[in-house]
Amino acid sequence: MHIAILQAGRTNPDMPAEFQDYPDMFETLFAAQTGNDSFTFSNVPVIDGVFPESVDDYDGYLITGSAYGVYDDAPFIADLMTFIRNIFAAGKPLVGICFGHQAIAHALGGHAAKFDGGWGIGTMQVQMVGTADWIPAGIERLDLIHVHQDQVTQLPPQAVRLAESDFCKNAAFAIGKQVFSVQGHPEFTPAYTNALINIREDKIGTDRAAVARSSLENPHDGKQVGGWILDFFATHDAAS
Repeated sequence: MHIAILQAGRTNPDMPAEFQDYPDMFETLFAAQTGNDSFTFSNVPVIDGVFPESVDDYDGYLITGSAYGVYDDAPFIADLMTFIRNIFAAGKPLVGICFGHQAIAHALGGHAAKFDGGWGIGTMQVQMVGTADWIPAGIERLDLIHVHQDQVTQLPPQAVRLAESDFCKNAAFAIGKQVFSVQGHPEFTPAYTNALINIREDKIGTDRAAVARSSLENPHDGKQVGGWILDFFATHDAAS
């Protein structure tokens, strides 16, 4: 399968040069998965206004995180909302991560907004409350790295909630076998996230930043979720 990574943001320009940009992080995540040789990935920088000419140009799509919110007036966001709806109408499989998660919900009839509870940052645990064909049975909880202020506040009408927490009610959702959407960042590493906390500490707040740094010492399930994403694409491909 040929998957387009729709790049909706870039790493903070103050980050050390050793850290990858978003599309490369995903390719590193997927390279660690068994069975990845049936996938190829291409970066499409939608943040620059670049979009595929047709939804049929690729077999599936993944939307990355972004410093933007779905409510911002950046020129690419309205076009991205339209493209998401076109992907969905065409029956193509679609994954959303962080901003991508919020954008999919927003485009398909849900809602996303800035959360008045502040930043969700660090390794955070969510409870699994739903099932999907690409998620193994019996998983009760998931620890993922998070970096977000915005949240999905209302799911699209067709969506089924897969994960939740006291901090983030809609931490993951699915729409049939076509959409898999997650608020957390399976592609982020503790080292990258710690560097980002250092840069953003004045916005996050000293106390919350300290808690987030401490949480990064805990194991996280990013690699596992990376495998779920590939299994999601493969499940859709087998069913089509």
